[in-house]
Amino acid sequence: MRKYRYISMVLLAVMGLTSCNKWLDVNPKDKIVDESLFSDYRGFRNSLNGIYQEMVSPELYGRELSWGMASALGQDYSTEESGAVYKEVQKYNFENASVKNVTASIWTKAYNIIANCNKLIEEIEKRDSSFFPAGASEKDLILGEALAVRAMLHFDILRLFAPAPVTNDTGEYIPYRKNYSVTDEPKVTNTLALQYITEDLLRAKDLVAKNDTVVNRGMLLTNHDNRFINGYSAEGGLFFCSRGVRLNFVAITGLLARVYLYAGDKINAQKYSEFIYNQYAPKTGETRPWSFTSSSDVYPAKQEDSSVKLIEDLLFALYDNRLASKVADYQTSNYTSLYLNGLKDLFTQELDQDDYRGNLIISSSNKETCVKWFDLGTTTANNQRQYKFVPMIRLSEIYYILSECYAANGFPEDAERVLKEVRFARDAKRVVTGAPSEEFTKALIWEARKEFLTEGQTFFMFKRLNRSVTLGNRVIPTSFVLPRPDSEDIY
Repeated sequence: MRKYRYISMVLLAVMGLTSCNKWLDVNPKDKIVDESLFSDYRGFRNSLNGIYQEMVSPELYGRELSWGMASALGQDYSTEESGAVYKEVQKYNFENASVKNVTASIWTKAYNIIANCNKLIEEIEKRDSSFFPAGASEKDLILGEALAVRAMLHFDILRLFAPAPVTNDTGEYIPYRKNYSVTDEPKVTNTLALQYITEDLLRAKDLVAKNDTVVNRGMLLTNHDNRFINGYSAEGGLFFCSRGVRLNFVAITGLLARVYLYAGDKINAQKYSEFIYNQYAPKTGETRPWSFTSSSDVYPAKQEDSSVKLIEDLLFALYDNRLASKVADYQTSNYTSLYLNGLKDLFTQELDQDDYRGNLIISSSNKETCVKWFDLGTTTANNQRQYKFVPMIRLSEIYYILSECYAANGFPEDAERVLKEVRFARDAKRVVTGAPSEEFTKALIWEARKEFLTEGQTFFMFKRLNRSVTLGNRVIPTSFVLPRPDSEDIY
């Protein structure tokens, strides 16, 4: 098996998450440099900030695992307009040389960041809480977020490169790297990988809890402007602000619900999605920190000033100051318009025609474009800022998970009620009934397809259910398992 060799990268001179300087390449054997980098508490903060910056690289959530390859896998784009690489992706032609380059870059970048998480974890566990200005809550926050990032990256690599748990496959597909080293680590089964992922997330959730639910409780309980856009004064300073762009307590809890659902554990998926629903979701007559975007903010005729990312209900999003320009550059260099694959039809059902998510699709000359990723020249400052966010976990997904779990666990009326709530919040007025029937499952799939349009989650939903991707009445034969990079299987 190929031996891994990783480079640890630490971000220098970071002031918050919105700006950064150069990365410093560090030989992992250079203990003198390691000691220098982590000799001050700022090194730990900067290392964590740098990890988030790398997560939004084009190989991962800045392109391929959001609006790029993952959306092509879900058949979001017209094959005539998706560019040469994504055209092959939509054919599930994973042996195509260009596609193999993309998948290899995803694997390599993910494991590189995992190595950096492991280095940060290794170093911070050596430190006493008194080393950090905010004491134990700061140490635990940094450690918890590093564990959560490690778990999330392993989870997405598993979702790409291994069969879904529903298939009961017992093969070994990916290594779960817990140590910063250059030694080989064996590949593990789905079951063991998911066990490690949930263990990391459960520990992470408990570690960040003190900051997010006690010390800086207000950072999560204020409105979305403070979580994502304008920041807010937190105890301890700027590093503890803008919790929406970090893996916070609520986001980690939501990620647990996502992982448990993928694993087929609908008891625990219900437990964690229900916690968020009861504690944080909007309730009539109560002021809650999360809400759903108002239809008045998603204009049908003036998309440039629409709330394009629907950030009010985001539990977690990554940030890239140049995201919109990078999307435009990719279109130009790859000769693609990223036109949609007839997905406006999702909004033509009776009583769903007022669903305001349909306003995020522009139709011109029989071509459709999703406006989530393009700078259309907004005149509204807050909406201009939205172009810089990569949605990662939404409150709406928590509703879908809870509805599916209620249906499976013997609570059909609750399943229908929760789905109705989130649909009505998006102005989709058709009432879906019949849980836990096949028709109800199809309605959930339909909903998720609308909600996660070009956000990269649709493919994983079909894979989890072991159903071929559908577009309206079309069923597209789907290959769900990407081959590992050739270099990972050389003996």
